Amino acid sequence: MQDRVKNNRKNTIWIIPFSIALLIFNVYLIHESIIPDIRDIFVLSPVVRVTPLFTLVMTFWAIPLTMVVAVIANAIPLKKQVLKIFEYISIFSVGVNVISIAIAFLIIAPLHYYTMPKLGYTRCNILKDHPTIYFTDWVKNPAWCVRGKSREWVNEQARLDSSTALNP
Repeated sequence: MQDRVKNNRKNTIWIIPFSIALLIFNVYLIHESIIPDIRDIFVLSPVVRVTPLFTLVMTFWAIPLTMVVAVIANAIPLKKQVLKIFEYISIFSVGVNVISIAIAFLIIAPLHYYTMPKLGYTRCNILKDHPTIYFTDWVKNPAWCVRGKSREWVNEQARLDSSTALNP
């Protein structure tokens, strides 16, 4: 028992910073990538990037938080019943993430290929930072789908088109 506690205390030194770094990265990813992409879809932006795995990013934060609490609980020798609670929480959060991956690949990926054309978008896989299996770019005007151009360039073309439409 004492060896397990000593070993857990040694592991706490690197597990807690690692978990906090994972949590910070997850929050950063949500703030810098997922929220702007969702906002672009709602405002029908000229170019939209769809990431089916965003559901995983939204649920992943529970794993680092659970890991920190479980490691601290293991470093302080708590009763087996308390440790079992953390074990169940960990299993539940991993299960939620597995379900979110399944939802991403089985529902969201096929759904965006069905709904984006109905919203007036055309799939564009030749923009700069070309889409991979993890995300797909969609443009409102097929003429804006130019190899090697960035999403910012597409937005600029949309601004230029709207200004010439207003001032013929």
